[in-house]
Amino acid sequence: MASRPLLLLGLLGGIAWHGPAGAQPPPENIGTVQQPLVVPGTVVDAATREAQGLLTLTTPEGRCSASMLNDYWAITAAHCVYSRAGTCPVFAANQLQLTADWPRNAGGWVGGSKTVQARQVVVYGTPVSCPTSLRGTPNDIAILQVGLHDFGRSDVRERKLEAQRPQSNAAVTAFGRGINALAFMQGTTPMPSVSDGAYRSVEFAITGVETNEFSFFGGAGAVIAGGDSGGPSLIQDWDNPLSPQRRLEWRLIGVHSRCSTTCLAGQSCTGANAWRWVSQVNQCWDASILPVREAILAAIAAVPPDDGFVGDFGRVPPEVLARKRALYAVNIDEPLVAPAGAAIDVQLTFESCHSLRVVQGCPVEPRYEIWSYNPATHQILHTESGKCLNISGARHDPGAWIILYPCVNAPNERWTATGTSVLTFRSDLTGLCLHAVPGRLGRRTQVGFTLPTPGTLTQMPCDGSTAQQFRDVDADWARRNGPR
Repeated sequence: MASRPLLLLGLLGGIAWHGPAGAQPPPENIGTVQQPLVVPGTVVDAATREAQGLLTLTTPEGRCSASMLNDYWAITAAHCVYSRAGTCPVFAANQLQLTADWPRNAGGWVGGSKTVQARQVVVYGTPVSCPTSLRGTPNDIAILQVGLHDFGRSDVRERKLEAQRPQSNAAVTAFGRGINALAFMQGTTPMPSVSDGAYRSVEFAITGVETNEFSFFGGAGAVIAGGDSGGPSLIQDWDNPLSPQRRLEWRLIGVHSRCSTTCLAGQSCTGANAWRWVSQVNQCWDASILPVREAILAAIAAVPPDDGFVGDFGRVPPEVLARKRALYAVNIDEPLVAPAGAAIDVQLTFESCHSLRVVQGCPVEPRYEIWSYNPATHQILHTESGKCLNISGARHDPGAWIILYPCVNAPNERWTATGTSVLTFRSDLTGLCLHAVPGRLGRRTQVGFTLPTPGTLTQMPCDGSTAQQFRDVDADWARRNGPR
């Protein structure tokens, strides 16, 4: 039997873990084999994921569950934000990404999903033993700050934190994403754990209460596994028991921390793939909110700066300002422009230079010369705000949005430029190139008009095409001014 960081609401109902307990295996077909302790919990729909603020936390070493406390602070397990490398430091905030998979259709949301970088990390425990046990002690809890408008849910109240000590036999509802089937024997063939990464919910009863954590058994399917770490456990109670207008409210009582497990015979459940061959989860523990409740409430009272609008921007080095230039995409001969107020998380677009009302195109002028490349940092800066060109959510897929975001020296804001008068920009993170997608002209149809759309900036596999080439002047510049 082993005790390991909890990662398993997929079994608990659906908690799985990519993080401190090791890499999560890809989904596999397990047939119809029954798992006595694995009762698939209810898969959580998108509306509930949003209402409960459920998130996926991605680190350089794996994934965990997390949830929103208010519109700009999230909570997870402390062991999720520690690295196993060296002396087990806390990951830098810009190495941590939070993804919401909610029913949204707004700027920055792609297919109902949005990923942002954390801006601040606060931990309430240090690893028990580096690197063998990253579980935080005395409290396996951490909170993460995001931007003020990153996951705005104006119609959702802030999460209430339970102010009472957990009670034995109390009914708790847990949420988590991760392993949905444990390892088993199919005849004489060992079959590893399976994870689909989906959020699930399940109810369980508390069986033991200690100072900084509480426990529960997996006999009714309430277990936690790889990926579930950091997921929330909630209770329901009346907001005002004496009021005739009282109503039930959710209160956060803990986050998933660790489990004791049994390994499939003949397999190893240690090291990077600790959950791969777990065949049984015997007991799990949540880190209790109560010991750090007041500290969390004090910390999350801090409101991040409202950098979604015009304001005071970071200082741009003078040598970078001196190299201001326009960025005309060669394929469409249109300059890249910034959104109003240099707003973040808005896909960058190009000036519409070829509509019927712009018959002369867009000759280069100072209002387009708002970009600069810093070869020392590989950053492309918007000189008026000091913000950087950034791959939204650090996504690796072709077609991901290119946005403005505060410069934090993150991998998804670094680009290698090649060329002299005509430049291409290759992402240091993804290896994909900046790519200009043409817009659409407005036109008359049988039922009216279709509105024009501007060209957009994205990333695509590098192919040397004119869509990935950028000049500092328009195509007509030489005719007007002679050879350069």
